[in-house]
Amino acid sequence: MARMHTRKRGKSGSHKIYDTGRHEWITLSDSEIIDLVVQMKSEKVPNSVIGIKLRDQHAIPSTKSIVGKKIGQILTEKGITDDIPEDLANLIKRYKNVTKHMALNKNDMSNSRGRSLIMAKILRLVKYYKREGRLPAEWNVEKAL
Repeated sequence: MARMHTRKRGKSGSHKIYDTGRHEWITLSDSEIIDLVVQMKSEKVPNSVIGIKLRDQHAIPSTKSIVGKKIGQILTEKGITDDIPEDLANLIKRYKNVTKHMALNKNDMSNSRGRSLIMAKILRLVKYYKREGRLPAEWNVEKAL
């Protein structure tokens, strides 16, 4: 499949194979892993960083293969969710940085195009999250910018 904003083809990526078995080096129980995820989220750690910390510091390759649930599923069951999903928040942060750059460099046309492409991605994600119910129907992008 082609990439979204270029004429080039995408990479044919491999998919991660989830183990169903529990490895012998994992000493934590399922409830301890869930408690770790909830504790890290209470410390305002993003979901993607929680997965990296579990992998690197606690030798847990995947919560889905061990607990049977992804990190996001664990947090929604515990009632801990972000106001704005993480990928949308990162795009909004990127848009703000490019806008700040554009204020200083008015003739930078490549970044001007990049800013409009980022906004297109933001609007597409907002439409998806409103349809899925993760954002309220009255949520507006202008408030976040």
